[in-house]
Amino acid sequence: MTAMANSLLDQLARQDRAFARKVCDGLREALEAAGLRLPSLAVERAATGAHLVQLGGVTPDVASELATLIWTGAPYVRAVRGGEFSPAHPLRWSPEPGELLVEAATGRLGEFSRLDEHGALVLVPADGGASWTVGRCAVRHPTRTDLARAEPVRPEPSAPTPSK
Repeated sequence: MTAMANSLLDQLARQDRAFARKVCDGLREALEAAGLRLPSLAVERAATGAHLVQLGGVTPDVASELATLIWTGAPYVRAVRGGEFSPAHPLRWSPEPGELLVEAATGRLGEFSRLDEHGALVLVPADGGASWTVGRCAVRHPTRTDLARAEPVRPEPSAPTPSK
């Protein structure tokens, strides 16, 4: 009986490990399709014997992108699980006035100004100009690349010309 019990436990452990690896590989593929990479993504065996998918540590830029992906897909996930599909889900976070945000669809950078009468975010271009509104699920925090792209290119000072 003991040999059979060990065999069944070993079989369950192998199935648990195989399932965890399959989920880990699927998550890696989905993230790569979205342009994200979690370098520490792996399957590890916990002290309890369970196999866990470890996401590992990530930079704030990657965490922000991951949060944007999750918020954007949340209405779809709720619908698939039997809930209502509702793209307008009230977010629990609220940006601070002056906080820099990027409109995910266009890559446009702006400072959060206020909420409009419909709950959309009003953003003002960091370099001035007319404000625009964007849905709360359609923004993300800027990456270093976004900030570098938004910086104006300053011409190099020209060398003084010798006078004659």
